[in-house]
Amino acid sequence: MKKIAATALIATLAFSHIAFAQSDAISARQKLMKGIGDEMKTLGGMAQGKIEYDATKAAAAAKVISENAREFPTLFPDDSMTGNKTEALPIIWEKKDDFTQKAEKLSADAATLADASAGGLDAFKPAFGAMAENCKSCHETYRAKTQ
Repeated sequence: MKKIAATALIATLAFSHIAFAQSDAISARQKLMKGIGDEMKTLGGMAQGKIEYDATKAAAAAKVISENAREFPTLFPDDSMTGNKTEALPIIWEKKDDFTQKAEKLSADAATLADASAGGLDAFKPAFGAMAENCKSCHETYRAKTQ
């Protein structure tokens, strides 16, 4: 009886550790993506003239996006395909190399945007557009459509 109870306890702890790790990866990537989204709102507002252009703030926001995008592929371990209301589509794990390349391109595009920001709004807008297009193409392929 004690062996059965001990085995059940070990199985429960192992399962809860896996579930926690899965949930932890999903939560981490959702937090990271929210951070990117917050920076995109600022940058988009500047590009659209809704927020006054500030080269220093634009460069800082772009650097955050670049850093987050670089980390992003590490937050999709195989055991985190489902759970915690993830919007990540299974194709991420099927086309992991392409997904990683898109994240690397986003990081590079954001770094380019950070550099371009010093050149004023005329340099900022096309660099922002290129980066935003990268976001859009990745979301179209790898993110579930929200209702």
